[in-house]
Amino acid sequence: MIIRRIIAVLFILLGLVASFIPIGFAGSGNVVYIIPVKDEITPTMAAFLAEEITNANISGAQGIIIEMSTLGGRVDSALSMKNSIINSDIPVVVYVQERAISAGALITIAAETIIMAPASQIGAAEPRPFDEKTVAFVRGEFGATADARGRDPKIAEAMVDKNIEIEGLVGKGEILSMKASDAKEYGYADEIFSTRQEILDFMDWSDVIVVEKSLSLSMRIAQFLTSYAVASILLSIGTIAIFVEISTSGFGAAGIVGITCFTLYFGGNMIAGYTQWWPMILFILGLGLLVAEIIMPGFGVLGIGGIASMVVSVVLAAPDWTQGISSLGIAILVSIIIIPILFKIISKKTNLFKRLVLSEAETVENGYVNVKGNEYLTGKKGKTITTLRPAGTILIDDKRVDAVTDGEFLPKDTDIEVLRVEGARIVVGKINEN
Repeated sequence: MIIRRIIAVLFILLGLVASFIPIGFAGSGNVVYIIPVKDEITPTMAAFLAEEITNANISGAQGIIIEMSTLGGRVDSALSMKNSIINSDIPVVVYVQERAISAGALITIAAETIIMAPASQIGAAEPRPFDEKTVAFVRGEFGATADARGRDPKIAEAMVDKNIEIEGLVGKGEILSMKASDAKEYGYADEIFSTRQEILDFMDWSDVIVVEKSLSLSMRIAQFLTSYAVASILLSIGTIAIFVEISTSGFGAAGIVGITCFTLYFGGNMIAGYTQWWPMILFILGLGLLVAEIIMPGFGVLGIGGIASMVVSVVLAAPDWTQGISSLGIAILVSIIIIPILFKIISKKTNLFKRLVLSEAETVENGYVNVKGNEYLTGKKGKTITTLRPAGTILIDDKRVDAVTDGEFLPKDTDIEVLRVEGARIVVGKINEN
């Protein structure tokens, strides 16, 4: 029995040793890493590239091929990726498969070797906003990077600044974008190849193990969720849904949608490594304070503190504060436009807010019995003693009366006037002070 256990342990140890054999080969330098840079250039992509370049250098790989196809993205992420390439101790090749536009052009120029596919292009890096300071900064980065790799810096700068003219290549007032043949002619492509094997042969990387890297599923999800457009959409839908849920009684679909949107927003940024768990806790705390303010009206410390906590948490969870503020601003603007439409139009045409708005009059024609005795209240003034959303209780002539608004939300202690009496239904409105 003991002998069997010893043999089993030996087999396990043998298996563990065998599992490390590929790592020994990697250290001998016969490995080439293939790292894709696709779609939008984001902080997630920058972190992925930096990690894989570091891994390739540590393992002693023979080289790296970055397969490029992007329309650009964030400048700060492109700068980080550029630095990762320049600081690599092993050769880095960028293979432009389709396009290296905008931020993708800067990343490509940073490589020692540039290979382009026959139908590919590089350039068109005009920055946004297009002001003197931004253009000067980005133009300087392009020129310095090209100069560091022995390429004509003026050509790189012409990709950024439309005021640069290069005879035979780009006229004044135009942003430079080069096709593969022009890039090779002017030193911005070493060769034009259609396949990866041609690149390996050109670099004299023969008999190598090709290791293809890719974003993990969680990183791909994070890449999608943290993009500028998707983050703005999530915040917009989440803000509207939470507002609707707070404004109605009970817990329904709006609450589920709101929680899902904000969970995706915070979760995506956490997976991408832009934030930790505490901004989400801050958001939950702010939401709780806002609910407490609604339950105990007065819009004081609780309401202001809740809104402030939610705003700060959203900004801190973003890849950077500028994107956080911008996405939140879009969400607020969209909410200001959509929320009134939901309450004034959708609620009257669908069953979505039937639990909120009384949509039918209690008339004799509809089978209701006319209740007399309250008509004298028409025109009388009083005060709400509970929140009307839209139903609640008011006080008129020291008498508690059940009342309803025309869909308007009225907090406690609001001065009101009875607009009309419809049977047992007393409709009130806020007194506007002139």
